[in-house]
Amino acid sequence: MTLTQLTYIVAVDKFKNFGVAAENCKITQPTLSMQIQKLEEQLGVIFFDRSHQPIKTTKIGETLITQARVILNESQRFQEIINDDKGVAKGEIEIGVIPTLAPYLLPLFIRKFSEKHPLLQIKIHELQTNEIIEKIKNNTLDMALLVTPIDDDKLVSNPLFYEPFLLYTSDKNMIAQKTKVQQSDLNSADLWLLTEGHCFRDQTLAICKNRKKITDERKNVKFESGSLETLRRMVDEEDGFTLLPYLAAMDLTATKKLKEFSNPVPTREVSLIHSAYFKRENIKNSLIEVIQKSLPREISATITKNVQVIDLPMGKR
Repeated sequence: MTLTQLTYIVAVDKFKNFGVAAENCKITQPTLSMQIQKLEEQLGVIFFDRSHQPIKTTKIGETLITQARVILNESQRFQEIINDDKGVAKGEIEIGVIPTLAPYLLPLFIRKFSEKHPLLQIKIHELQTNEIIEKIKNNTLDMALLVTPIDDDKLVSNPLFYEPFLLYTSDKNMIAQKTKVQQSDLNSADLWLLTEGHCFRDQTLAICKNRKKITDERKNVKFESGSLETLRRMVDEEDGFTLLPYLAAMDLTATKKLKEFSNPVPTREVSLIHSAYFKRENIKNSLIEVIQKSLPREISATITKNVQVIDLPMGKR
C-alpha cells in the first residue's frame, strides 16, 4: 500500500468517476484503475461498486477512504508542521465558516491574518454546521468557525467569543415600544426565521420558546430564509420581528428598530473547532489571536455572569 494508491481511491470517491479522477491525478485511467485494483487485491476488499453510475463507494470503502484521508493529510502536514515550528507558515489551510458568521466576522480579520502569513494559502468555505462537522471528521476541512457547545469527543473546541443576540422589530409591532426586551416578551406569532439547518434558527426557537405557533396571523404566508439580510427586509416591509447576532447588526446601531435584551442576555458561544488529528498549533493560535483582537469591544472573549449561553438543540451528537 502506497500514498499514491491512497490518493487514487480518495480521488475516485470524490469524483465518482474513474476518468475524472485520473485526469485530476494527472495520470491515465488504465494506470489509476490498475493501481486501485492492485490495492483491492492486496487488502482483500472492494472500494467501489463499478456497476453503478456514478460509481458507488462500498461501506468498507467509505471507512477505509476516511482513514486514507487522515493518512494523506498527516503526510502532507509533516513538512508544514516543521515549518510552523520554525515560525514559517507555508502550505494550505482550509477553514469552514457558518453563514450567520461568514459575512460579518470574516471582513474583521481575514486580511490581517493573510498579511501575517503571506506564504500560507487560505481557503474559506461557507457551510452549514452539519456539513462542517462532517468535513472536519473526514479531514476535508482543517478548522472551522461555528457556534458551540457541540458535544462530540471527536472534535476539539476553542471558544473564541460570546456574541449577544439582538431583536430587530418592525415599527408597527407592539414590542417596538420597549426599550429593552425580555425573552418572555417573545410570545408573538410574528417571528421571521432562517430555514432549517441553520444553528441560528435552532437558537432563535430556543429563545422564543414561549411564542405561539404561527397560525392565523399570516394564514397564506409562511416564509423562511437562508439570509439574515432577507429577514431584516421582511420585517421592514411586512411586520413582526427577527433575532440577529450582534455582528450582523453592527450597521444598525442608530435605528430604534434594534433592541437589546435585559440581563441575562441570550448569547451564542462562537468557537474554532478542529479534529484531534490537527497538529498545526502555531497556525491555530495565531488565528485565535487575530480574531479576538479584531472583535468590537462590545463582544467579550470570556463568559460573564450577565449572559446566558444558548445551547444548541443539536449539540448532543
